[in-house]
Amino acid sequence: MRLLDRPVVFSVGFLLASVLAPSAVRAQTTQDSQNPAPAYPQAPQQAYPQQQAYPQQGYPQQQPYPQQGYPQQQPYPQQGYPQQAYPQQGYPQQQPYPPQGYPQQSPPPPGYYAPPPGYTPPPSYARPTYAPQPEELRFRRGFIMIPYLGINVPTGSGSDVYSTGLRLGALFGWHVGPAISLNCEFNIDVMNVNSNSGVSSPSDAFVDITFSPLYHFVLPQLDIVVGPKLGFFGESLSYTDVNGNSLTGSGSGVAYGLNAGVFFPLGNMAIGGLLNYTVRSYSSCGSSNSDADFCVDGTDQKIFGFSFAMIY
Repeated sequence: MRLLDRPVVFSVGFLLASVLAPSAVRAQTTQDSQNPAPAYPQAPQQAYPQQQAYPQQGYPQQQPYPQQGYPQQQPYPQQGYPQQAYPQQGYPQQQPYPPQGYPQQSPPPPGYYAPPPGYTPPPSYARPTYAPQPEELRFRRGFIMIPYLGINVPTGSGSDVYSTGLRLGALFGWHVGPAISLNCEFNIDVMNVNSNSGVSSPSDAFVDITFSPLYHFVLPQLDIVVGPKLGFFGESLSYTDVNGNSLTGSGSGVAYGLNAGVFFPLGNMAIGGLLNYTVRSYSSCGSSNSDADFCVDGTDQKIFGFSFAMIY
C-alpha cells in the first residue's frame, strides 16, 4: 500500500504547483506596474575636441625622392650605339631620330629594323664551290713518278750499224715546289743491230743512271716539263763474227742530255709524251777478243728517244 501512496502524492503536488505558479507571476507584474522605479537624471557626456590627422610619431611624412646616393638619371642610349626610335607594337610608327653627331638619314621602310653601326653580318653557310686548281692535283706535289715506254733512234757516226730499237725507263723524285722536281732517272736502251753489219746473233744494250731535274710549266689543263740529265752509263755487247767466234764486250762512260715532255691532266695523274736526247761518251771499253775493240776510235754515241709517259 505504501508503494501506491507515493505516486498519488507526487501527482497531487505537481498539479497544485502548475495552478499556483501563474497566479504568482501575474500578481508580481501588476504590482510592478503600479509602483514604477524612480528615474535618475543622466550625467551629460563630456565632448572632446576633434584632433587633426598627423603622421606617426618619429616618422614625418616625406615627399617621394630617388634613393640616397643614386641621383635620378635621364634615359640615354647604350654606350657605343646611338639611340634610334623604333615603333612599339600596337602603336603608330614614329619617325626615327638621327644618331647624335651623324647626319640625318632617311627612315627605313615599314617593318624594317636597321642594324646598329659596326654590326657585322654573320657569314654565309652556303657551301662554296671551288674550281679545281692546278696546284691541288696530287701529281704536282710531293712524290713524283714518270714511267715511260718508247723507241730509240741512233744518230751520228756509227748509227748506220743500228736501226730503231726499244727504250724503257722511269723518273723517280720529289717536288720541291709546284714548278720544280728533283729526279733520278733509270733508262734502258735495247739496240737493234743491223744484219748487214757482218756479225750474227748480235745483242747490245745500254743502261743509264742520271740525275734529271725537271722544271714544270704549270698550266690549268697542260703540264710542260723540261730539264737536263747527267750521269753514267754501261754497255753490254755480244755477237758472233764471220769466222764463227762468239765474242762479248762491255763499255762505260758519262751520259748527259735533255728531257722534255707535254702532259695533260687526267684526274690525279697526267698522260703525254716524253722526248729524250742522250749523248754517251766512252771512258773505257773492251771485248773478249783483244783484236776486236769496238770503241777504239772513242766516238760518242747519240740517241733520240720518243716515249709515251705518265705522271703520278
